[in-house]
Amino acid sequence: MTTDTDPANDEQSRTDPDLDAPWTYAMTAARRLSLPDEIEQRLLYPRHRQRITVQFERDDGTLGTCDGYRVRHDGVRGPYVGPHRYTPGLTGDDCAGLAAATTVSAALAGIPFGGAAGGVAVDPATLSRDERVRLTRSYAASVTGVGPDSDVFVPDVGTDERTMAQFADAVADRVDGPRNATVAGKPPAIGGFREITRASGQSIAHVTQDVLETDRDRSLSDATIAVYGTGPLGATAARLLEFRGGTVVAMCSDQAGLTAPDDEDGLDADLAPSYLERPGALAEYDDGEMIGTRNVLERNVDALVLSAPATVVTAKNADAIQADLVVEGATGSVTPGGQRALEDRDIAVIPDVLATAGTMIAAHLEWVRSVGRDRQSDARVSNEFGYALTDAVDDVRDRRKRCELSWREAAYSVGVSRVAAAHEVVQ
Repeated sequence: MTTDTDPANDEQSRTDPDLDAPWTYAMTAARRLSLPDEIEQRLLYPRHRQRITVQFERDDGTLGTCDGYRVRHDGVRGPYVGPHRYTPGLTGDDCAGLAAATTVSAALAGIPFGGAAGGVAVDPATLSRDERVRLTRSYAASVTGVGPDSDVFVPDVGTDERTMAQFADAVADRVDGPRNATVAGKPPAIGGFREITRASGQSIAHVTQDVLETDRDRSLSDATIAVYGTGPLGATAARLLEFRGGTVVAMCSDQAGLTAPDDEDGLDADLAPSYLERPGALAEYDDGEMIGTRNVLERNVDALVLSAPATVVTAKNADAIQADLVVEGATGSVTPGGQRALEDRDIAVIPDVLATAGTMIAAHLEWVRSVGRDRQSDARVSNEFGYALTDAVDDVRDRRKRCELSWREAAYSVGVSRVAAAHEVVQ
């Protein structure tokens, strides 16, 4: 892991995402709102942490051992829900930061869920398909507190709809209620929605367009966009922004980038991600030029979308950012020091808790159907998703203007105030 000093934050900015940042933002919001001490303390400390030793059999017969975690932050608004990820170096503190961000994001989305997060410290690329299954089932056998009315898992970095299906099957014998309601983002074959696994990318595209057109007076059809990160999140966001009329002029993976010449129409957002995931094939891509990842960050565009699970913008490199709008599509991709440096230059930053609020909306819609409370069609789900996300952006926009706050300050102010209000009525 490489490190760079971020002088504005007195911390080290890592290539791994800065997942401590949500605590900083939540604490600042709680104090700005002058919350009672007992409520502030509840918001600043998770309700439950679990560390698990995950043992699984490898294909060669040896025993693999990894650390696993599940952190439940705050469940006053409803069942816990949150991401489950497989990534090297994952810690309990990382999961706590993600859980806090999820609590705020769920409250912003206006859904009756609390925030949780967890996963396993493992590189999924080193596992065979069978090893992943055994790893998932081992974790599921040890984690406690899972259930449709207690804690619902959502796919995240390194996991997918198949992981969710395997997890739901593994806990089926020890949960009350429909077993498939213990997860969201599962395959349609067992009750998932077709679009649910793309919800984060759809959310980013929706919020980016909304803010560009409403707050930056820039029609998406006239806007240029750079996307940092070509995983499912970035690829989905890029395709949808292009489909809606935007021009994606630069994209990069963690290894290489592509840029379109200034006199061209932009990259093909359908093809570019697949080439970038295979750097050896970049020479075959005819509609762009190969560049470094830094060039993508520094491209002069209307919107820069950060969709890689890594720290990307710090106080050290923020001065080189040329975008008018930065959309944080992955938690921790902008450090607090980087945030301040961008704001000093009048560059708006849309925080992850708002940009990906659609994930929580989609999870709730799927959960409602899985527990048998509503038989919504996919078309109706798509409409409900869009309406709820628009409402979330409008609520943050209103708080931002009324209280003269940044987008991040306003988002955390809205989310934290809703959680605090729930605590007040149950005391």
